[in-house]
Amino acid sequence: MKAVIIIPTYNEKENIERTIEELVKELTKIPQGYTGHVLVVDDTSPDGTADLVQKKMKQYDNVHLLINPDKKGLGAAYIKGIKYAIEKLKADLVFEFDADGSHQPKYVPGMLAEIKNGADVVVGSRYIPGGSMPADWGIDRKLISYLGNLIARSVLLTFQYRDMTSGFRVSKTSYLAKIDLDNLLSMQFAYKLHLYYALHKLGAKIVEYPIDFIDRAKGKTKFPKNNIKDSLRVVFTLRFRESEKFIKVCLVGLIGAVIQFSFFNLLRNLWSPEYANAAAVEVAIVSNFIVNNLWTFKEQKIKKVSKLLVKFAQFNLVSLGSLLIQFLTMKAGVAIVGRSLIGENILVFIGIIIGLGWNYTMYTKLVWKK
Repeated sequence: MKAVIIIPTYNEKENIERTIEELVKELTKIPQGYTGHVLVVDDTSPDGTADLVQKKMKQYDNVHLLINPDKKGLGAAYIKGIKYAIEKLKADLVFEFDADGSHQPKYVPGMLAEIKNGADVVVGSRYIPGGSMPADWGIDRKLISYLGNLIARSVLLTFQYRDMTSGFRVSKTSYLAKIDLDNLLSMQFAYKLHLYYALHKLGAKIVEYPIDFIDRAKGKTKFPKNNIKDSLRVVFTLRFRESEKFIKVCLVGLIGAVIQFSFFNLLRNLWSPEYANAAAVEVAIVSNFIVNNLWTFKEQKIKKVSKLLVKFAQFNLVSLGSLLIQFLTMKAGVAIVGRSLIGENILVFIGIIIGLGWNYTMYTKLVWKK
């Protein structure tokens, strides 16, 4: 398998030669069956970084240079490098790696060993046992880094990972090829959050590998002033995208609930409350199916009449779970607290809330499955 280490650069003449030398040395230690290459993506550095890379290309046949005429940010440089590695170098794996010395080449063989052991993505992590932050960082910078990760994990509900803002990562290109790299939410530092989450959503097996992160010794930091704001924008946008369908299901459910309450109160004096509620649920089910098909799941909208009938039957069967939940809630509630207008309507509301989780899961996993 061919592993390509992508290094974006802009004015890194003080670091790039040493970084390439150390990487080439470590690539001689990678697991059997792997070959290693270094790809420098230079944003047309005025300090002559590309000239130094070209000198190393004459010395090593596994060092490559891609000149990027348009400086659009760290994420944009990585995306260009990933595409080049896949299309031109036929890479099976790509590393995201910094040129400034903060990522240590000594970890490359170990991270590739994790790939060989079954991982699809390996992330250099500062927040698992064995990993660390720079000792000379102030408490403010450490706190920003820690809180950034905590917010990302909390908002995206991915608590199985400890370091979501790490820039040191190796990924199988078979997964990267499935991601719309041109439309990531950020082309700056925050690209890594979107890419991480996209890999997670694809079901990639992501393993964290402990690293000691060290601060750059030479050159100026490229940390942009708006990085925190940009990262928060990416995280909350991803959360909204993930929640959008659920929000729509809730709104449709609210319409169905109004219909259900209306029919229930029309029928409760004619039938026993559990049967009156069951009939009201079925009317709401018809309404929910129509609106969900036309709005919530419009990307997967069912159009053919034959399929529509089948899916409606399936929708009804799925909704039986919610009906059963609400039936049992009403039955148990009435048995405990007795009959009353307010009490029975509260029980209807409780049953709706419990059934909502069941409905959303079944809608997305079965009825309107992608």
